[in-house]
Amino acid sequence: MYDSVTRHVKLSLLLLATMGVMSGISIVAALPLISHHFEDVPHIAFLSKLLLTIPSLVIAAVAPFAGMIVDRFGRLRPLLTGVVLFIVGGSSGFYLQDFEAVLAGRALLGLSVALIMTASTALIGDYFDERGRHRFMSMQGMAVGLGGIVFIISGGYLAQLGWNYPFAIYLLPLLFLPLLLRSLYEPKRLHTHSGEAAAVSPKLLPVYLSAFFSMLLFYMLPTQMPYLVIDELHGTPSSIGHFVAFALLINALTARQYARIRARFDYAQIFVFIYLFFGTGLLVMSQVSTPHQLFFASAFMGVGFGLVMVNINAWLLSLVPPHRRGRAVGMLTMSFFLGQFFSPILFQPIVAYAGIQGLFLIIAGVSFATAAVLYVKTFLKRGGCSAAG
Repeated sequence: MYDSVTRHVKLSLLLLATMGVMSGISIVAALPLISHHFEDVPHIAFLSKLLLTIPSLVIAAVAPFAGMIVDRFGRLRPLLTGVVLFIVGGSSGFYLQDFEAVLAGRALLGLSVALIMTASTALIGDYFDERGRHRFMSMQGMAVGLGGIVFIISGGYLAQLGWNYPFAIYLLPLLFLPLLLRSLYEPKRLHTHSGEAAAVSPKLLPVYLSAFFSMLLFYMLPTQMPYLVIDELHGTPSSIGHFVAFALLINALTARQYARIRARFDYAQIFVFIYLFFGTGLLVMSQVSTPHQLFFASAFMGVGFGLVMVNINAWLLSLVPPHRRGRAVGMLTMSFFLGQFFSPILFQPIVAYAGIQGLFLIIAGVSFATAAVLYVKTFLKRGGCSAAG
């Protein structure tokens, strides 16, 4: 089934996947500059981080309803509507000068991403069988990593021209909107069977909890690392882009191997490796004294990033029938972005008490402990992970 999907369809889905990483990572390097530009706004150091997390809150609130819309009215109309709103909401920060207006544009961006992620992930489930999904998601993870490199480096250099220039990156989907219109097609509609839907729902709770917890931890990097680089290590906005870009390169190389990794380990076992590498990266980051030392941390982070999103999406799609994909993906999207929204809020007291590097050290311990628990449950007691595999 993988080979029967045309190259244009695959390319369209890969481009849509890059819009997800574009939505947040493009302005990461500009966050400290935004804080300085709007220094008269009370609590701007904290509020500037909300430029990353306000979209997450909107996505979390809207995604379940987006899932219902996608299941009821089809995939393409919500998807294309989301792409248009993405262009408008994302680029609004380029020409808006009021901080509250910029936040409003980010909220509109969140609405668009909810529609795009829900519809495009459902389409992957519709177009491919399970083995085909693993192969395609390996490519998708690589595309997200490579796209992230382009966006983070571009955002870093554009931030040196001005705090608002990185927002212009959100105009890029205008270039491939015609391809989406020509290549994507609506899959065959299936009717809902309430009994089957109820039967699969309990199986999905571990997936949703894993998504929330993973993003709670992983989203520390875009919300906390820029301040470590600029305010404590005295780096530059472009250097932030280089560190994240290196992590995304490792991300892409790792994700490309996902199908092979999944052939040897079940979904839950893969999380053991994810948290081991992630914790190691955080441990290194907690000890650095110069910006260039962050490259060592980025290598370990990249492996975790390369596996976590791909693994969770593949896990979910393996458990839900076609007529429930929109709703299930909507709930998964909500879980991802609730974790992103609450990440800076929950970790801010730790930053205030222990500093950013202290936060990284503490969460490294949490990550190692999580890996240890999962190792016991999945490798030493394989029977306990049957639902995950």
